[in-house]
Amino acid sequence: MTRRRHIRIIATGGTIAGRGGSATSVEYTAAQLSADELVSMVSGLGDVADISCETLYALDSKDMGLKHWRALANLIRKRLSEKSIDGVVVTHGTDTLEETAWFLDLAGSWRKPVVIVGAMRASTALSADGPANLYQGVCVCAASTAAGRGVLVVMAGLVLSGWRAVKTSSEALTAFQVYPGGAVGQVIGNSVLFHQNSEAGPLSGRFADVVRSEQALPVIGIEYCAGSCGAVDSLRWPRGPGMGLVVAAFGSGGVPDALAESLSDYAASGASVVISSRVAGVLVMPETMTLIEKENVVAARYLNPQKAAALLSLILADGCSPQSTFEALYT
Repeated sequence: MTRRRHIRIIATGGTIAGRGGSATSVEYTAAQLSADELVSMVSGLGDVADISCETLYALDSKDMGLKHWRALANLIRKRLSEKSIDGVVVTHGTDTLEETAWFLDLAGSWRKPVVIVGAMRASTALSADGPANLYQGVCVCAASTAAGRGVLVVMAGLVLSGWRAVKTSSEALTAFQVYPGGAVGQVIGNSVLFHQNSEAGPLSGRFADVVRSEQALPVIGIEYCAGSCGAVDSLRWPRGPGMGLVVAAFGSGGVPDALAESLSDYAASGASVVISSRVAGVLVMPETMTLIEKENVVAARYLNPQKAAALLSLILADGCSPQSTFEALYT
């Protein structure tokens, strides 16, 4: 007899655990429900797998950051080391869900499934999407075909590669899409259909050691390009080796001449600069950006500014090469 799969649910807060004043109100307070309460709202969940749960955080995900991602990664590692646990589902707010998925991919080469789910509407909304997303996330996590695919995001019936998941809408239930590429699968009822080969990201698990350590993870600032952005006070940027900055540049990496001069001076201090783009479909290559790529001035390739910032933090903490690490995104 085949043993039923045991899925561990780790709650971190977010809209999926939010409560509003009425079923039709757009106002709500995030992170009001515990993991146990979330599970109790999903009919039939226990038919899919054996469920256990815990609440790690009760946070609006706008308040999530490096220290939370590190603690979450280390907890997932601990839970998946338990022989009785076959996979982990994380419930999470959508504001920083894409960064969490990306960080978790960088933090571990997960042999067992790791799935992240969220919601665009609070638990008290007339058409709350959280229960369905949680149910489908558990279905994916319990599927025999889910292992070895890296971190997955399950939202609105779609299965997305976590390292490529991006939030594209402030309100739509289908807010999460994949860039570059498309969804790797879907959930129909309780059936999980994978229609693409999906793998962990090209840097999967690269920073497992630094995430497990107590090495400080530097917070990376993001400089946003807009009209008249050339005249900036670059002295506000922390300078020197171990420091870094991401630029949300125009188009394919263009920055005004005045800003380019400031960035070159900043890089000369030993700090690192990553050039991303403010556009949704990011593609910044060395030959398309204004600055010249070198060891500590690099093109983000297809990483948006927020994902590039998370990666740069780990690079600087680990002491590895920014240029060769970003180059590995396209190998």
